[in-house]
Parts: sequence; structure tokens; C-alpha cells
Amino acid sequence: MPIFDRYILRQIFPPLAFTLLIALLVLLVERMLRVLDSVLGSQGTMQVVFELLAYLVPHYLGLALPMALFLGIYFAFRRLSRESEMDAMLASGTGLHQLLRPVLLAAGLMTLVAALLFNTLQPHSRYAYRSVLSSVQNMSIEALIQPGVFVSNENTTLMVEEISSDRRQFRRIFIHEEDKQADEAATITAREGILTETDDDSPPFAQLFNGVRLTTSVDPTEAEGPREPESGEERSDGLLRFEEMQTRLGEDAYDAVQPRGEDEREYTIPELWALKDSPPEGIERSRLLAEMNERLVRIVSVLVLPFVAIPLALSNRRSQRSSGVAVGVVTLLAFNEALQQGVRMVRREQLEPFLGIWGPLIIFFTGSMILFLTTAFRVPRYQGTGIIDRVTTAFGALMEKRRARRSAS
Repeated sequence: MPIFDRYILRQIFPPLAFTLLIALLVLLVERMLRVLDSVLGSQGTMQVVFELLAYLVPHYLGLALPMALFLGIYFAFRRLSRESEMDAMLASGTGLHQLLRPVLLAAGLMTLVAALLFNTLQPHSRYAYRSVLSSVQNMSIEALIQPGVFVSNENTTLMVEEISSDRRQFRRIFIHEEDKQADEAATITAREGILTETDDDSPPFAQLFNGVRLTTSVDPTEAEGPREPESGEERSDGLLRFEEMQTRLGEDAYDAVQPRGEDEREYTIPELWALKDSPPEGIERSRLLAEMNERLVRIVSVLVLPFVAIPLALSNRRSQRSSGVAVGVVTLLAFNEALQQGVRMVRREQLEPFLGIWGPLIIFFTGSMILFLTTAFRVPRYQGTGIIDRVTTAFGALMEKRRARRSAS
């Protein structure tokens, strides 16, 4: 590798890594507040908090990577320009399009990283995040029980006055439950109770002794008659007296984690392609197409960033102001917003993926190439014999002829 290429790469990667680290920390800190609220509110531990944040890293890396690469290239070439190192490189007979080679190498490496993030890490980490968060939020209500405190979890409210040291025996128990259809509510009081774990993943049940169960209907017009009493039970209208009964705690709040694929964002790109003609139940075909094309566009767009960053870094070379970075950031935000708008329209089947998602990338790429080629021929250029050299030389000749005609007129 030529010395110039190695030198430019050494200038690009430190600001790239620093920007990526800072952006990742800022995004994670912002999300940490919501994760803490969800986990600690469900009696989770800090270990679970850090585990959830780790699963969020691929998502935020995908957001921060394009901006980090842009700023890394921009600040590297900005420094080379302001300290006249760029002049020395160009004076040696090296054209700007030749200095682009190490930058494209760095962009190619970042494209591979983006492909790994968007295709593999993000779908699987999103599912892992959902699984862990669901497990925490579906924690059985017995984990929340405190003596003399009313505890609510979904459709169950529970209060016990006394708890044994092993948290398995209760005294003076109050339970209020509503069924899934919300057309019936039951209030249970009992003198004693024992908590029994199950062998499967279902929530534990409480075995209650010497109590009363009062059943009421939310909609009296649709209420069914009270059930027949079982052995050891007495009934008086909606009031049921029992010597022993069993009930599950927070049964409706306990949902088993669904397999990966509940959301189109949990599929990899090859899986999205395989499912596009036969989408799974609950996911529309337009959403699959939008998700697949959006990820592909985000991966490819990384290769376009050098053609934006270098011209902006070389503009106003002797000025102390760095207006180019502001222009670049606004450009990237505008591209991202156009892409998001296109994705929404594709999901609603208002546009085809080529126009709604690939259209912004084509416009972004075209404008970037024009900006780069225009900048490349404002400095001395090397007359090479390669394909890139011939194309850039021809473009420079056209630009010179155009300026000559303007001067003549």
C-alpha cells in the first residue's frame, strides 16, 4: 500500500472511532432511562439493565456509523488541507481521485460492518431484547408482594398481611381478579395460603384455605349464573365460601415469549427475500419489502459518504470556519428523512420500493458525484491511464471548455 494511502487511513480512523464511541454513549444514556424504568419497575436487577443495553448496541451502531464515517473523513481531509499537507500531495503528481482510494477502502470496510449490523446483529439482538424485556415485565406477581401493600399486575390486585421468611406461606390474603374478556371479576379473601411452583413455564398457583370468593359481572346483561359449588364449598347467590381452593397469580399477565419473527425487523435480509411472496400471518407484504429495501439502501449509502465529505472538507481551505461540516450533517439528515418518508409510503403501498426507497439514494449519489468531480478538477490532476483516470480527465476537460465559453461570452 502506498505511503499516502497508509497516512490517510491513519488520519481517518481515530476521529471515526471517537465519533462512533461518543454517539453510541449518548444514544445509550438516553435509552437507559427508559430501560431503568421498565426493569426496576418490575423488580429487575441492574444486570438485566446492562444486558438490555448490550442488545441495543447493534441498533445504535447502525444509526451512528454513517455520521461517524462522514466526520472521520471530513476532519481528516480538513486537517490535511489547513496544514498544507494536501498541497504537498497534489504537488507530487497525485490527483484527488487517487487520494480517494484509501478512503474508499475505509468506506468498504465500514460497508461490511454495516452489512453485518443490518443483516444479522440487529434482527437477532432486537429479538433478544424483546425476549428479556418480556420476561422481566411478565415476572409473576408473587415477586412483587410486600406485607400490607396492594400490588397490581395487569388484571390482578393482591395484598397479604403476613409473609413467611421463605415467601411461600401467607396469612390474611386479599385477591381481586378480572378474566381476559373483562366480563367478570372475582374478589377472594382467605385466612391462609401456600404458594406452589409449577414444573413448566406457567405462573405459580396459590393454594388458599378458609376463605370467601365473591363473583361479580362487569356487564350484568351478559352475566352467566354462578357455578355449582364443589366439595367443601357453600354458595349463597354470588358468594362462595370454601375450605380450600387454588388460583393462579397474574395468569393473564404471563405471556410466553413468541419465536423470532413476530416483527419484520427481526428477520435477516435473506429471510425477508424468501418471505416476500408468502408473508407470515400478521405481517403485510409491503412491510417486508419496505424493511428489506431500507436495509439494503442503508448499507449501500455508506459507500457514497466519501464523495460528500472530501469536497466539503476542501471548500474554503484557508478559512477558519468549518461550515462544511454543518452542510454535510444537514445533507445526511435530509437524506435520512427522505428515506424514512419513502419507507412509510412503501409500507402504505403508495409508492414502489424503487421510487420511495432507492430514489433518495440515487439522488444522493448523483449529487455527491457531481460535487466530488467538480472539486477534483479545481486542483492539479495526474494524467493516468486507468479507467477512473480517463473518466475524471474527460470530465475535467469538459469543465475547462465550459469555463472557457463563459469567459468568452
